[in-house]
Amino acid sequence: MHEALAIYFQYYGDQSKALEHFIESANWQKAHSIFVTSAAPPLFLALKHSEIWRITSSMEEHKSEIADWDVGAGIYIDFYILRSSFQEENAMSDLGKLESKNEVCKNFFSRLNDSLLVWGSRLTVEARAAYSKMAEELCALLMSTSGEKSTPEVQMSSFDTMLTAPIPEEHRAGYLQEAVSVFTYLLTEPAS
Repeated sequence: MHEALAIYFQYYGDQSKALEHFIESANWQKAHSIFVTSAAPPLFLALKHSEIWRITSSMEEHKSEIADWDVGAGIYIDFYILRSSFQEENAMSDLGKLESKNEVCKNFFSRLNDSLLVWGSRLTVEARAAYSKMAEELCALLMSTSGEKSTPEVQMSSFDTMLTAPIPEEHRAGYLQEAVSVFTYLLTEPAS
């Protein structure tokens, strides 16, 4: 019954109801596809994070049955975990932790880029905007973490990571300008 209703709602363009019915019918692959391409992006952009968390949590139990989980709904879960981790440890200054956070961001941005390739034209402009917003938020947190307390080398590594993020060109240009400033400082700094 639920699968028939899911197909009905999908046919008439009500993706959120189709998603709920595909979840109820345990058609995890179809639910995942609708979630990634249609349902999650408007929820994310509308800041309805608890709704995204609810849906992804219900699907996560069945991720072994879902192709491309890591470059689909898994991205949303990992984004929330990563953002929470950054916010909890925002005042840290340990260089090792900065390098670790940089590496985690680099891996996350790589997955975002992989997701863009895997889902391709099935991703709407809204979905691409949601990915960009995730990347921008993590870049801002990485910038605040790798600020004054880090070495110029760690800052350059952070800029390198941020330049791989799927962000608008104007943001990329801003990070590039800041990287040039840090690089110029490195060149003019007397050898220790």
